[in-house]
Amino acid sequence: MTALPTCREVLEFLGDYDAGELEPLRIAAFERHLELCASCRNYLHSYRVTIELEKDAFCDADLRDPPEELVAAILSIRRTV
Repeated sequence: MTALPTCREVLEFLGDYDAGELEPLRIAAFERHLELCASCRNYLHSYRVTIELEKDAFCDADLRDPPEELVAAILSIRRTV
């Protein structure tokens, strides 16, 4: 059986763990550590939330066309400058 990782090791390999890029024995050890360590569980949760927020921040799905009145006003001002 693989020894449980320390909190420092969990933090070092957290990205690899979350991406599913660790070998099965190491994954099992990480998950056992997470079962026992509330601090690392909380950190993993914060890590995942941060990743999702970052993805949402750069998502173009919420971009809408500006109102026609706004476009007309900007073009009108631009012509006078």
